Amino acid sequence: MTTTFNFKAKKDGQPLYKQLARYFRDEIQEDHLQGGDMLPSIRKLTKDLKVSRTTVEAAYEILIDQGYVQNLPSRGFRITLTKPAVPVEMPPLQEESFHRPSFNFANHYIDTTTFDTVLWRRAISRVLHSPDTLSGYGDPQGEPRLREVLARYSYQSRGVVCRPEQILVGAGLQSLLSILIPLLPVEEKRVSFEAPGFPQAEWMFHLMGWTTDRYDPAVPSKSWPELLVVSPTNPYKGRALSEKERSNLIVATQFERVYLLEDDYNGEFRYLHHPVPALHSFGNRERIIYVGSFSRTMLPSLRISYLVLPESFLPRFQKIAPFYNQTSSTVEQLALASYIEEGHLTRHVKKLRNRYREKSVLLQDTLQRIFGKRVTFLSLESGLDLHIALSYEMSAQALAEKASQHSIKITPITSSTDSKKPEFLLSFAGIAKEDIAPGIEALKKALEDS
Repeated sequence: MTTTFNFKAKKDGQPLYKQLARYFRDEIQEDHLQGGDMLPSIRKLTKDLKVSRTTVEAAYEILIDQGYVQNLPSRGFRITLTKPAVPVEMPPLQEESFHRPSFNFANHYIDTTTFDTVLWRRAISRVLHSPDTLSGYGDPQGEPRLREVLARYSYQSRGVVCRPEQILVGAGLQSLLSILIPLLPVEEKRVSFEAPGFPQAEWMFHLMGWTTDRYDPAVPSKSWPELLVVSPTNPYKGRALSEKERSNLIVATQFERVYLLEDDYNGEFRYLHHPVPALHSFGNRERIIYVGSFSRTMLPSLRISYLVLPESFLPRFQKIAPFYNQTSSTVEQLALASYIEEGHLTRHVKKLRNRYREKSVLLQDTLQRIFGKRVTFLSLESGLDLHIALSYEMSAQALAEKASQHSIKITPITSSTDSKKPEFLLSFAGIAKEDIAPGIEALKKALEDS
């Protein structure tokens, strides 16, 4: 790309990476940069603008989160083909701080110490030794071999019944939504999310002219739109779906009142009993679109997600499929197919469950020992977090900010129980076992520091 960029930093108190992201966003909105254009590589922009690599990476991450740019594996950064036709009002996305905290209890990435990189490298190596797999951009729908494997694996692990022809593979949920949204046979472009919502997904709907709001799965309503988004084990709401909520959603699909987009986030991780099968296995499969991914079971950097289209969507998808390029690496797709076929993923998930069960118990015991009667456990059995309440006079948000000032990260949540106490999620996924006790001790000291 030969475009000359006239970015100049301003002394307005805003971090440089945010200024750079805003500059590119304005250039895109004013059509100086067109959909499909490739942005410079991080290395080139770092050299041209004489800024740090971290600054460019952080700016590009913001643009990706806001839906302006796609990260195409092995190809670079491309401006998305769609942008808001009119200004839309959106709550600001929560941009991640690039300061690494001393103790991170808000990190939902996996414990990477359990992942056998030797096995993964072998799977990658076998693919690289097959020249036929390296030519071309890959199947727009996903490699046929991987789709066949995913059809079997999703049934065995989550009870999802589908054919390989129904599976669509992409590099993350946002890229899949860009294909799915135009396929949805709804009269009104309105979608509802459970509280507290999903900003990245909501942004994609806004880009395509949809409106978003909230719904309560515990209270069925005729005002529900034709599309609901649900994550049955989403930790950000503080708990998994209750049996009543699951039943309400399943009945709504059986009566063909709604389409359900099921984001099976952390669905395989339950410790007190077997994982609950996906909603897709109980409801009307022609009304449920299932989404699965591997960022919580393998590596966050493995950008492979997939969704299961209802059979009735396939004719419409086949008409538009030629207009899309595959966003997920062909090499990684084929390596993943081999990794799953050889049983490595099943063994890895079992290892993760054991590790997370140990860490969950350790975190519970440590909280009880250090906070005593100040801590109340609200949910223990699923996901990668503990849902707790703490007896302090300040709000959850204020306490989380206080902890952050002491380089400790915790997640405040809006109350989803009758508790009058501030509530939090404490993740044990990405923190080392040996850091749990000193981290909780530092947290108590931080919260009680006057």
